[in-house]
Amino acid sequence: MKVIDEKGKLFGLINIIDLLVLLAILLVIGGAAYKIKGQDGSDTARTVRATVLATALRPEMLTGIEVGDRMVSGSSFTDVVIKEFEIRPAYMITTDSQGRRVEAYDPYLKDLLVVVEGKTVISGGTINLGGQEIRSSKDYYIKSLDYDFKGMILDVVVE
Repeated sequence: MKVIDEKGKLFGLINIIDLLVLLAILLVIGGAAYKIKGQDGSDTARTVRATVLATALRPEMLTGIEVGDRMVSGSSFTDVVIKEFEIRPAYMITTDSQGRRVEAYDPYLKDLLVVVEGKTVISGGTINLGGQEIRSSKDYYIKSLDYDFKGMILDVVVE
C-alpha cells in the first residue's frame, strides 16, 4: 500500500488537500479556544485597582477630570473607571543657591494621583486593564473622551 495513491489520497482514505484544510480549521479553532479561555483556564473576572501618578501638569488641563469617567482604549470605551483622584502641587527636586539638591513644590504645576478600577481576566504572567498591561512602575495612559495623560503606576491591587 502506497502512502499517497494515484488519486492523491493519503493511505487511500483522504485527499491530501482536504487533510491540510481540515488541519488548518482545527488549528484556528484551537487557537481561538486558547485565546478565549486563557492560558491557565481561568475565566473568572477579577476586580483590579491601580494607582497612577501623572506629574508636572498644567492646572488648566485638569479641569475636566471627574470620578466615574470611563477610560478609552483605541476608539472605544472600556470598563475601567476613575474611582478617585487627587490634584496636588507638583513635587520636584531642584538646586538651591549653594548647588545642593533640595525637595520643592512647584508653585504652578500640579501632580495628578488617580485610582482606576476595572474587571479583567488575569491569564498568564500579565494583567491587562483597559487594553493596557499594568504592573508597578510601568507607564499607564489615563485616557478618557476629553483628556489623555501619561502617568506611572504606583500600586496594583487585585481583589
